[in-house]
Amino acid sequence: MPELVVLTENLAGLSHELSENWSTIGRAEGNTFQIADPSISGRHCEILLRGQEIIVSDLNSTNGTFVKGERITKAVLRPGQILRLGNVELRLEASKPVKPAKPVKAAKATGQPETGTPLVNRHQVLFVDDDLAFLEAITELYEILGDKTWEIHRASTADQALAVLKEKAIDLVVLDIGMPVLDGIQLLALVHRRYPDIQKAILTGSASAGNREACLANGAGLFIHKPLSSEGMKAVFTTLNELITWAQSRGFSGMLRQVSLPDVIQMECLARHSSILEVRNQRLYGQIYIETGAIVHAAAGTLKGEKAFYRLLSLTGGEFRLQPFNRPSERTVHGQWEFLLMEAARVHDEEATTFITKANVAGQPASSALAPAVPGTQFHAVGENLVETTLRDGQWHPLDGSKKASGP
Repeated sequence: MPELVVLTENLAGLSHELSENWSTIGRAEGNTFQIADPSISGRHCEILLRGQEIIVSDLNSTNGTFVKGERITKAVLRPGQILRLGNVELRLEASKPVKPAKPVKAAKATGQPETGTPLVNRHQVLFVDDDLAFLEAITELYEILGDKTWEIHRASTADQALAVLKEKAIDLVVLDIGMPVLDGIQLLALVHRRYPDIQKAILTGSASAGNREACLANGAGLFIHKPLSSEGMKAVFTTLNELITWAQSRGFSGMLRQVSLPDVIQMECLARHSSILEVRNQRLYGQIYIETGAIVHAAAGTLKGEKAFYRLLSLTGGEFRLQPFNRPSERTVHGQWEFLLMEAARVHDEEATTFITKANVAGQPASSALAPAVPGTQFHAVGENLVETTLRDGQWHPLDGSKKASGP
């Protein structure tokens, strides 16, 4: 089998013979090949033997994965070439011919793979909640929705959660706030310090503005209010699944009607991505520019800067899409993204209060005070949610095919 040999001086002598399944390389325990170097992320990259090829996939590492000196998301590595992870260099040496990958053996009647055939490419998710009935219910539902792509771990106390994190290479931790002894916010801060590369989300019934701010400041990628219905829990699954796979896809795929625009911005900024978020509805088209996790420019109609940003986030329906980043001609936004999102929420609440007050003074129900649609136009109302679209033949197309919209 081919072998990865570490070349960096202080780690010289380390090597790893590649197997015919996925191998993970990282600093944390639980990786197939653990390299204890601070420049390497907890779960840095994956290696796959595919026929005569060796595929390297970066796992949203902090300091990057490089092949032939170029930073990659996924690339083919050949014998003799140098693979660099952070500041650590490795060389691929083909000691023996690479054999084709063997298929995973069929599962037994228990539904579990046979001994010696590890689960391949499953998302490792840890739910932490002191409500045991909730943990049992969400495990049952999400294992069905995940269709064998999720492996769920559970903990009802902080010490149980920390023990799981020490033993398993977890991809996502989902925490409740109302925990005994050490509450969810304190546990989140501790987990974020120890495992900065693990994705984290809050799923709670205590969805106050103060809790949201504290959780986002302590490393949470999402702050979600616990839904009461099974449909709501399915929407949460979609959102969490996108958070896990965000690094690989560099954006959303599939239907995400339950993901709000602030959540999209939040995940782009937390991941320090660079992108252009295009937003539109029947009456307005605008763009939000995000550069390495900072909001640098916004434009909506004749508005620019923070006013345009707040206007776009006040939309009650519409569509969005993420585009590759191009630096704008000017920088019009300078505030931190956390403050901008909180201020946008405050502005939206003030506008809603003013709107209801004016409608009541006029003796009209709030819904009737809305301006009528322009005759002859077609608009698919989506309430407070957004519909992801894709671009084909120069036109906007919602991914569910429910409506065909013309380009901006």
